[in-house]
Amino acid sequence: MRSLKNIESKLEELLKWTRIATKQQIRPLISKNLETDMETAIYELSDGSRSTRDIAQILGKVSHVTVSRYWKKWAHLSIVEPSPTYQGRYKKICSLEEVGISVPPIIQNLQFIDNEKE
Repeated sequence: MRSLKNIESKLEELLKWTRIATKQQIRPLISKNLETDMETAIYELSDGSRSTRDIAQILGKVSHVTVSRYWKKWAHLSIVEPSPTYQGRYKKICSLEEVGISVPPIIQNLQFIDNEKE
């Protein structure tokens, strides 16, 4: 039992350092490929449960086809991955805040509204 705890502790430590190293490498890749607030908003809203139409409706000034194009582009770059729950949908590999990228105001406003509903 003691050796399992020791292994678990070492794995947790390894995971912690891997996350730190990975975030430093991911940030430039994400920043380079999210050039506008709209792209950044689409990325941040890509949670694996929302459809292209859901995101287009939330943002208002973008079509679901545009969202789909970004998902395809970003999937090739590995900054989004297929949703484990919904076929044809994608989710971001990490939040913008996790890698130190500012969330666009439109998303901050949505988060504020979501928090008020709870």
